[in-house]
Amino acid sequence: MEYRSIARDARIEHEILRSRFIGIAARLFSLDDFAELVREQRREHPDAAHVCSAAIIGEHGESSRSSDDGEPSGTAGAPMLQAIVRRELTDVGVIVVRYFGGTKLGAGGLLRAYSNAASDALSAAGRVQRIATKRLLAQVDLAEVGRIDNALRTRGFEPAVEYGSSAHLAVDVDASELAGVQDQLRSLGILTHVGEDGYREVTL
Repeated sequence: MEYRSIARDARIEHEILRSRFIGIAARLFSLDDFAELVREQRREHPDAAHVCSAAIIGEHGESSRSSDDGEPSGTAGAPMLQAIVRRELTDVGVIVVRYFGGTKLGAGGLLRAYSNAASDALSAAGRVQRIATKRLLAQVDLAEVGRIDNALRTRGFEPAVEYGSSAHLAVDVDASELAGVQDQLRSLGILTHVGEDGYREVTL
């Protein structure tokens, strides 16, 4: 399983007809985390007119949420959500804080302002590809550790080793390559069992 998310949290700011729009993009793993982030922004900006938000969570983007926070329906939360969807991202939330400058922007102006603020915050955050991994575990004799460690590293793996009465090796591999890697290790005389799932990240 692979999916894309942002590489880091980011913050941008625009001014449109004296209204300030502060865009925040954040990496998240639950809608509860997102709700807390929105509350934090409300506390940080108690005088803001609106704190609008949108988020998509889950490996398949199963969960989403958006809020116009008092702006005309469909002018804030929906375009912010679409900014995330267009980039095919998940596990990400976007918040746009607006300080009203005294001039109304109209529905079209609001939609563009919130969409652009969200898009620019996401661009500033960068992107990563999250690739599912599996951890392979093996127990080997202490006398064999050097040979096996060298053989693994020659094949591009980076084993972690814990020592006791025997050595315990752990190697993280891409889930899509699990069977092939197990065959390689078996050819070295290493019998493995599968441990926990994980992810590695590649910057896009």
